[in-house]
Amino acid sequence: MPDRTRLIAIALAALLVGSAIGVGLTTLFDESRVDATSPDDRSGSPLGESSDASLTTFESDDEFAAYFDDDRSGLVQSGGPTVARAGGDDGAVEEDVEFDAARNEAADADTDSAAGDSATASEPRHSETNVQEAGIDEPDVLKTDGESVYYADVRYTSRWEETTIVDVSEPANPERIGSIPLSGTLLLANDTLVVLGHDQVAGYDVSDPADPEEQWRKDLDARIDTARLYDGDLYLVLVDRPGSDPCPIEPYGDRAIECTDVVRPDAPADADVVYTAMRVDPETGDVESEESVIGSQSHSATYVSEEAIYLSYTRSTSEYDLLRSYLLSENGSEVLDETARDRVRTLADLDISERAKTVELREIIDDWYDRMDDAERREARRTFDDGLAAYVEDNQRDLTRTGIVRIDIDGELTADGNGEVPGYPLNQFSMDEHDDHVRIATTIPRSHGVDSENDVYVLDSDLETVGAVTGLGLDERVYSVRFEGDEGYVVTFREIDPFYTLDLSDPTEPTVEGELKLPGFSEYLHPLEEDLVLGVGQEERQPKLSLFDVSDREDPIERDSVILTDEHYSDVSRTHTAFLQDEAYDVFFVPGSEHSYVFGYEGGELEEVARVDVGGPGTRAMYVDDYLYVFGQDEAVVLDQTTWEEETRLDL
Repeated sequence: MPDRTRLIAIALAALLVGSAIGVGLTTLFDESRVDATSPDDRSGSPLGESSDASLTTFESDDEFAAYFDDDRSGLVQSGGPTVARAGGDDGAVEEDVEFDAARNEAADADTDSAAGDSATASEPRHSETNVQEAGIDEPDVLKTDGESVYYADVRYTSRWEETTIVDVSEPANPERIGSIPLSGTLLLANDTLVVLGHDQVAGYDVSDPADPEEQWRKDLDARIDTARLYDGDLYLVLVDRPGSDPCPIEPYGDRAIECTDVVRPDAPADADVVYTAMRVDPETGDVESEESVIGSQSHSATYVSEEAIYLSYTRSTSEYDLLRSYLLSENGSEVLDETARDRVRTLADLDISERAKTVELREIIDDWYDRMDDAERREARRTFDDGLAAYVEDNQRDLTRTGIVRIDIDGELTADGNGEVPGYPLNQFSMDEHDDHVRIATTIPRSHGVDSENDVYVLDSDLETVGAVTGLGLDERVYSVRFEGDEGYVVTFREIDPFYTLDLSDPTEPTVEGELKLPGFSEYLHPLEEDLVLGVGQEERQPKLSLFDVSDREDPIERDSVILTDEHYSDVSRTHTAFLQDEAYDVFFVPGSEHSYVFGYEGGELEEVARVDVGGPGTRAMYVDDYLYVFGQDEAVVLDQTTWEEETRLDL
């Protein structure tokens, strides 16, 4: 992927000759980090506003419409690549399971098995979807209750749009018994199968799997950001992009949300969408409670715990505010002559748009250059560039910030908390809630020649930062994150893969315990057992499995690794729901582009115990009793786990 941050630096310099900047710098400056003669002290620049924004609502539909119709063409967006969401955060299933190798996302999850601790348990065992939080189910194309299997066609086109139903009551002899004429991602709530389609959500009564009956169906006028099934309730997070006539918002069925009910921070934010969190009765599709907040699509993440839904948004400054704040800072004010400085100060009071102010500021700078001879102009440009770079470096962690809104799910859905941290998150696994604290890993992007860094912040129940680990992976960005109780793991990457172990036992003093550097990178981290963490990623554009031994947390080591030389990618790098661990047999499943693999990890060594051909890319796996099912686009292969021999094949 091209280095957008290099383009950012070039574009920023281009401002000096009157062309637009596309810099990767964001948000409001923290007053504590700006000199006493910072622009907020001089002229009340919005760059000096507090980052401790409270939550409020819009007073009228007109105010809401104006908020989203505001000219934000001058907003300075975060640097670095736009990151797709981890699996389960997008309601639509991609038509092709292939993905660009540059789409790097962490996807780390607990394997939540409904099975017992051994393969000989008296109760029938079956796998469940690999999820981030145990007990909180996430949507996937494959669901089973141990008796029936529901498998949504991963091609997800109108030609093949259906969900296949398979009877696995005799695990060695599965039988296709029916289908549902809708595809998407699935959630199974007792006898109700919820299908999250591209533009519809429906609930089917599957008490008789061979004869499913549609119970309800709702049209969507919004994108599904994510969904969860917890304690019998369905939670949806929908994303609506307001149009020319935005009020009311109608993202789900005929449900109308008044624009004056939408929550927003009372400080500027890069809002381009509205997120609506809903609690829905899975049996009827009826909305029981909802809360809508403004948000941003780029560099945002959604995390769901047992207590709350956490939504994030970015806070960005504009080209105009960045340059004006620099030019009126203690050092920047010495760059311009008195005439130009006075014009810059006056510009803030003009009742004109942000875009017009940006154009006027360019004119002020150009006029200043025009008053010089060639030698003076060259020296002035150099001084301007050097001063701006130094200003950016001094304020690096104030240039890109992420706001976090907490929606309490105990009772009525209510936005009851708001916090902010520097940088931007990767995806849902960048956030975690543990012992009344929220942990979040972020990347501080490269800006105007200042190298990127990566941080981990700990926030208390009021979403105030109480501890931080900063400066991980200089000139790199976060590729995967895993929080596990009092421990944490972060992988950053640019040319090598630093694997960090973190001690988070004291929220006020989180620390880096150890670091391991090795070739390639891990996009997915999964604790297999107490001292073994699996990394799934890439090396030289081929899938790589790394087995990390973290028994000595100050000196983690790579116990073993395997590069899947016959594969181009593994879908695990795109979505954590493609991964499956079976602790009863000490094995895990990873799909490839040509074959699907089962590896053992007993004794800290990786051993390939089965390689399965499903006629193309593997998609998912599940187990019922002692049989492992491997699914492809058109067929499923059943393996006997006691011998790892193929038992049968099922045409889907």
